[in-house]
Amino acid sequence: MFEYAEALNPAGFLPILKWFDYKGLVKRAMSIGKKMDSFLQGLIDEHRNVAATVEESRNMISHLLVLQQSQPDYYTDEIIKSLVILVRATDTSAVTLEWTMSNSLNHPDVFKKARAEIQSVLDLDQLMDELDLSKLHYLQNIILETIRLYPTDPLMVPHLSSDDCMVEGYHITRDRMLIVNA
Repeated sequence: MFEYAEALNPAGFLPILKWFDYKGLVKRAMSIGKKMDSFLQGLIDEHRNVAATVEESRNMISHLLVLQQSQPDYYTDEIIKSLVILVRATDTSAVTLEWTMSNSLNHPDVFKKARAEIQSVLDLDQLMDELDLSKLHYLQNIILETIRLYPTDPLMVPHLSSDDCMVEGYHITRDRMLIVNA
């Protein structure tokens, strides 16, 4: 799944290739999607069977299955599968937040300056909203610097070399795909 999620699909750049399913990427992605759906459905079914024998469950799927009993029209198996995938996708945000907090604690002067900015710009009687971040320039810089220092995905977007060149003693030919490890 991860191999095809990061694959460069030329059809994204040349729309005519979508008609031909260039290199079978779409067909393979659909196959992986069906396998993933089957795997997640198996997890849900397994938790559903275990929940019938165990009174107290302590994981997300089990809690969602309890909610499914009270609101079956909303908490369908498809919604539960989507939520499981969504939670996995939040990992990068959580890692960035963890590094940001860790760096803030290790640099109290930076933390004090960010706190002063927040107190001067925002109404402290309300929760901070995503729109408020555009007013907090120093905090934005802290987050961007954290992402630069501790990227959650170290591999950058693939690039093509424009000319023959030498990098660290390696001969790189023109139009060679390069993937940079940040």
